[in-house]
This record gives sequence, C-alpha cells and structure tokens, in this order.
Amino acid sequence: MPDVKLEATVPLPSAQAFDIFVQQMDVWWPRQGVFPYSFAPETTRPLHIRFDGREGGRYYETFADGSEYLIGTISVWNPPLELAYGWRDPTWEGSTDIRLCFAPEGEGTRVTYTQDGFASAGAPWLIPYYQIGCGQTLAAYIAHCRALSALQELERGHE
Repeated sequence: MPDVKLEATVPLPSAQAFDIFVQQMDVWWPRQGVFPYSFAPETTRPLHIRFDGREGGRYYETFADGSEYLIGTISVWNPPLELAYGWRDPTWEGSTDIRLCFAPEGEGTRVTYTQDGFASAGAPWLIPYYQIGCGQTLAAYIAHCRALSALQELERGHE
C-alpha cells in the first residue's frame, strides 16, 4: 500500500482531466496555504510549475530570479491514462514516487493519486502531513476541473 493515496472524480473526460493536470498546473496549483507549495527561495517568488511532456522529462519549478528547481523526473508519460514522476524536497536523502491514474468513470474521470517512498527518502514522519497537504492540492485541482466543466455547460447552453 502506498504511503499516501487519494481518489476523486472530476466531471470531465480523461483526456481533458489529464491535460488540465499537466498543462494548467500554474492555474490550479495552490502556492499558499497550510503547507508551502513552492520551492522558491525566500529571496524570490515562484513563477511556473511545469512538466516536460515525455518520459524522462523534467517536473520543475521556475522562479522570478531566473533560477529553477528540479522537483523530479517523469517516469511514466501515458496520456490520458497515467502519469508518474519523482518528488524531492532538497532536504531529503532521496525522492518519493508520485503516480496519477485517470480512469473513465461514467461521464467523468476517476483520478487516483499515490505517493510512496518516504522511508527511502529519509522522511517517513512526513507521511501524515503529505496526506493532508496532497488532499489540499488535489482539492484545488478538483475545484478547477469542476469550474471548467460548469463553464462548458454554460457555453453549451448558449449555442
């Protein structure tokens, strides 16, 4: 069983749910909240959080001062069904593994998020904190998907 596991359904087809996760992360990603959601140094502000859309690509954050932080490497790039990548805090001994699965469910998509490897990263005590923090992050993604779905419904109603 993974260290962290979350599941939710979004009211969008899998291809759109996947694309929103990877291409609109700058829009929905919560950079403030109970937990810090940016690796930005104190002397600058975060700009973008991005995926290089391919297996072996980077998952990284860029900052206003032009610097970057490599969060992890993409190990699985299988749109619109699956995405896996590393997540490493600079203070850890290693990285954790994150996997997202996007499965069609009715007219929407069941999104399953797992994160594993906190013990090998040297941070097993962080599991309950990441369960909470990842829940907060996934909630932001879900809210964004629901808003986009509602806007699409409005636009269809005006056609």
